[in-house]
Amino acid sequence: MMNVDGNKEKILNAAEKRMLRFGYRKVAMDEIASDLAMSKNTIYKYFQSKEEIASMLFERLRNRINENQIKIEKTFKNPLDIIKNNIVFLQKELSPWFENFLPDIKQELPQLWANFVSYRKEKILEVEELIKEGIKNGQFRKVNSFIAVKMFLGAVNEIINPEVLQHESISFQEALEGLLDIWANGILRNRKDI
Repeated sequence: MMNVDGNKEKILNAAEKRMLRFGYRKVAMDEIASDLAMSKNTIYKYFQSKEEIASMLFERLRNRINENQIKIEKTFKNPLDIIKNNIVFLQKELSPWFENFLPDIKQELPQLWANFVSYRKEKILEVEELIKEGIKNGQFRKVNSFIAVKMFLGAVNEIINPEVLQHESISFQEALEGLLDIWANGILRNRKDI
């Protein structure tokens, strides 16, 4: 017989797979139970509601991001490498969540969406310290790190809006790649190219 934590993980894994594919709104507890060949009542022994499952999925996502950020900071010492590797990981990790799950959460569970937005801001604001470090060691040109982060955060807030992505017919990954390119390199052509 599987232990409590093992059953919770199985339920969360099945819910994550289904909710990333179909969104929060379209997934029923019966479907999660069916995927696991267990009764819905068994799921309710571990989770009070579908909302609690969604909250736990966000908690697991946050933990994965935090753990990976620690690994990146131990592996790389250069601020630009840390920023780039964090962004690549975040892009890979978050892309599937933006297709169906997070747009539903924004509508269905506004408090969970607010928690996500707050966490995202916290992580992005950590970039300010990396920018300051890069300026200090001469890797970055002298810019106002606060403005650089606010520009980045404002752009991220705009492009992750599901309506914007849908209107422009671009994926979260494409939007993030474009944002990072413009933020890091600007829009002016290289003087050598002119």
